[in-house]
Amino acid sequence: MKRLRIAITLLLLTTVIGTLAAGGVSETAFPDPEKNITIVVPHAAGGGSDLIYRALAQEMENVGNINFLVTNITGAGSANGTNEVLNHEADGYMVLGAGTHTTAATMQGLTQGYLELDYIAALNWDPFILAVRNDKPWKTFGDLIKDAQSRPGVITLGNAGMGGATGVASVGMNIAFDRSFNVTPFNGGADLIASVLGGHCDVGIFSQSEVVANLTSFRPLVILTEARSTLKDLASVPTFTEAGYPGITLPGGSFRSLMVKKGVPAEAKQWLADTAEKAFNTPTFQKFMKDNGLIPSFFKLDEFAKYDQTTIKDYEAILKDAGLYKM
Repeated sequence: MKRLRIAITLLLLTTVIGTLAAGGVSETAFPDPEKNITIVVPHAAGGGSDLIYRALAQEMENVGNINFLVTNITGAGSANGTNEVLNHEADGYMVLGAGTHTTAATMQGLTQGYLELDYIAALNWDPFILAVRNDKPWKTFGDLIKDAQSRPGVITLGNAGMGGATGVASVGMNIAFDRSFNVTPFNGGADLIASVLGGHCDVGIFSQSEVVANLTSFRPLVILTEARSTLKDLASVPTFTEAGYPGITLPGGSFRSLMVKKGVPAEAKQWLADTAEKAFNTPTFQKFMKDNGLIPSFFKLDEFAKYDQTTIKDYEAILKDAGLYKM
C-alpha cells in the first residue's frame, strides 16, 4: 500500500511538471489587471505631444480594460524620458511616447534611443508651421528668404531644442536655403514662443496647435509639408511649392509613436500593438486627430519598423551635413 501511494504521488508530480512544461500553467498573462501601464512622454505636460498621448492612453484604457498612466519626464531633447524607459525592466508595463524626437536625440548621442527600443505602433504626424511675430516686415515666405539670403547669419531661426524634431527641421531648412539663417535652439516650445513674441528670436518653427493658440500675435508664412493644413485657421498657409520654392523637402513635422525597451516578451508587444490599433480607430481618437490637424499614419510592429527607416534615413543625412551626427 505504501509503495502504491508513493507511485501515485510520483505520477501526480510528473503530470504537474509536464503540464507546466507544456504551458498548461504559465506565467501571468499580459497584462496583469493589478498593474498599471505607464506611457512616458518626454515632453512637458500640456504640449502637443502630451495631449496626443493622453488622448490615446484614455482610449487604450477603455478598450484594454486596464489602467494607463501618463508621466512627463523632460529634458536633454527627449533623452531623459527615453532613458527612463531604457532603465526600466523590459516587462511591457512602461511604454515610450516616441517619434521623430527619439530619432533626433539618438543620432545626436543624447541616448541609445531607438537602438535599444522595439517598435509597437506608429500613430500620426503633426505638420510644422514657420511663423513670425505679426509686426515683422516679412509678409510672405519669399520676403523672408530674400532678406535672409541678403544678410546671411543675421536672422535667427528658432526651434524648441536641437534634440527634437523642430531642431532637425530648422537645420534642414537652413541647409536648403544656403545656410542663410542663424539656427537657435530654445528650451522647449513654450520658451520658443515667448522668445519670438518677445522679439528675441525672429522666426520660429512651431506645431500647428502652438500657432493656432497664438494666431492673434503670429503670422504663419509656410507649412513644412507637401499639403496644406486641414485646420480651418491654417488652411490658407501655403506649402513650399505654393510659396514659390518647389523641390524643397525636409522632415517637416513631428511624428508620434509607441516603443518599448528591447527584451519585452512578444506576447506583451502584440497586446500593446493590438490595443493601440483598437484605440487609434475609435471614433473619439479619430475625431481628436481631425480636430487637431494630425495626419494619420498607423503601422504596428514589423510594418512600423520598416516605415521608420525613411525617417531615419532623412534625419541621418541632415544631421551629418550639419555636423551633429554622433552615432
